[in-house]
Amino acid sequence: MSVLKPFVFMAAFAASASVFGQATSSDRDVAQPQSMESNEQESAAQSGAEEASQDENSIEVIDIIKRDTITESALDNRLEGDKEALDNVFAITQHRQNYLLPITYVSNPNTTGNDDLTDENVDNREAKFQVSAKLPLYLEDTGFDGVYFGFTLTSFWQLYNSEASKPFRETNYEPEIFWQETADYSVLGYKFNTFQVGFNHMSNGQSGLKSRSWNRLFASIVFSDNDDIYYLKTWYRIPEDEKEDPLDPTGDDNPDIEDYYGRMEFGYGRKIGAFKMLALLRNNLDFDENRGSIQLDLTYPISDRYEVLLQYFNGYGDSLIDYNRSQERIGIGFQLLFL
Repeated sequence: MSVLKPFVFMAAFAASASVFGQATSSDRDVAQPQSMESNEQESAAQSGAEEASQDENSIEVIDIIKRDTITESALDNRLEGDKEALDNVFAITQHRQNYLLPITYVSNPNTTGNDDLTDENVDNREAKFQVSAKLPLYLEDTGFDGVYFGFTLTSFWQLYNSEASKPFRETNYEPEIFWQETADYSVLGYKFNTFQVGFNHMSNGQSGLKSRSWNRLFASIVFSDNDDIYYLKTWYRIPEDEKEDPLDPTGDDNPDIEDYYGRMEFGYGRKIGAFKMLALLRNNLDFDENRGSIQLDLTYPISDRYEVLLQYFNGYGDSLIDYNRSQERIGIGFQLLFL
């Protein structure tokens, strides 16, 4: 309507000016008002065209980035569940995936993390499980934007190794504190879900030659549409002093960890009927000596709360003790509903 309005005014003005000129002027004086009419019409038309162009530009910008509370997202159920849990002071929420893989097969297990394991008695079959939760430390008055504490434990258990008394080969601990922001905006047709920025510590809780740990500042963002989820995360490693002695309790346990574990990760998730697929890729962004990993998770619901999980991993960083050892792992088990 705003585009048509200048032309409506222009037509009305032109018609009234023409009638007035015929009633009050002689035939000899008609030429001058008609000339003025023509100039004014051209000016009004130009002004109308400029307004139309501005409106079109505004529409283009609005179409690219707009407030959106209607578009459905593959993460709607998960985020709604988090909001409901925050209203319950006795509840905690999932941070990352929570799963148990009773049986996995790993191609090249590292025995460094446990004194009872050797290259001769280590078992390629082991169980793997992960427990991950987050708690709000501060929340804004509305929504669930605020500061959170998250904790993730991932353990690798030689469950079938009776020769070595079924020890835990490796356990990784990952506490972090972060700010989480949510917004109801669409960007190029994809719904913006969450943004996080914070501090992450990752360690295997060991000492001496078995110790592996590092600290990072990280930022991550999640977009989605009705069927797909996109995740991007990058980090800055907080530097540590070089060890003067390998057994020194202070200093950097693993100065080259970014060359293997990576400097960023990209995630992609998709619903395929009742199945859900989640892929996580890490990369060191070094084109000369490129390293990284890929993890593929395929799930199928067996109840409102649980899913069957098939997990495949290939690359570096399957665990901290294996950060510089290429591994291939496949396992099957169960996880809490995550997406």
